[in-house]
Amino acid sequence: MIEHGDGTAPQEGRRFDADPFIVIPEETTAYDNGDVLPGIWLTDPVFDESGAYAGRVLLKPYVAADDYCGEEALWYGGGYYDEAMALRDPSRAAGRRRLFQAVELLYRHGAGQGNAVAQMNLGYVYYYDRADGAYWEGGACFTGPDGPMPLKERAFLCYRWASEAGLAEASYKLGDCHKNGVGCEPDDGEAFRCYKRAMEQDDHGAAYLSGSIALRLGDCYEEGRGCGHDFARALECYRLAETYLDAAVSHGGWYYRKALRGARDGVRRCEQEVALGE
Repeated sequence: MIEHGDGTAPQEGRRFDADPFIVIPEETTAYDNGDVLPGIWLTDPVFDESGAYAGRVLLKPYVAADDYCGEEALWYGGGYYDEAMALRDPSRAAGRRRLFQAVELLYRHGAGQGNAVAQMNLGYVYYYDRADGAYWEGGACFTGPDGPMPLKERAFLCYRWASEAGLAEASYKLGDCHKNGVGCEPDDGEAFRCYKRAMEQDDHGAAYLSGSIALRLGDCYEEGRGCGHDFARALECYRLAETYLDAAVSHGGWYYRKALRGARDGVRRCEQEVALGE
């Protein structure tokens, strides 16, 4: 029997009281990566005529066998993630946590089916502890010799696997892990190599991504992090970062304003250094 958290059986239909995290234990799937995951009910948010949130409605069970390359898991996981991030009010903390629990499970299904984007996005869930410590435990995927892996180690592995699959964003996030010692020992050399790989993998389809990668490489060249000091190359990277991040902010990416200021400050510093060298 499929149950709510309170033990009552949900009814598929138009009721607006659906829990976003209702697992289906009898629909267990074992993946080649060692993960063993239950099924989950898919739900949708409902809004009233004024646009106010009115609850959730059950849609259908998620069936891993019917999900081509984890695309459905990625789609619903992404929608839940965005919805949860918008729940800023402390009174909605419980609902936010339940959404992120569903996000984790869906992304793990997608990752188990080889979806590199789902794998990378799962890294973000762990890196920032989006579900406040409430995660699915089961299978060998994130289990070490001493039990469940710490979240930072899980994030590191997710980014590494997605980087190896060719995702530029995963490579630069892996570089951040190496730089800051998240899930690994700090290593500027590895961080620099990851940022270089990210730039090589980048198809320049997302301004925020290209700008973020260039900003990190500028910092490496300017500070000699994992490479020699090279103010001319740092200046090139900072200018590139400024161009892309300015485009990202202009198109609504307010989150990247701080990074844009950092790129502009880097341009000014390195212009002075290059002028002094000449």
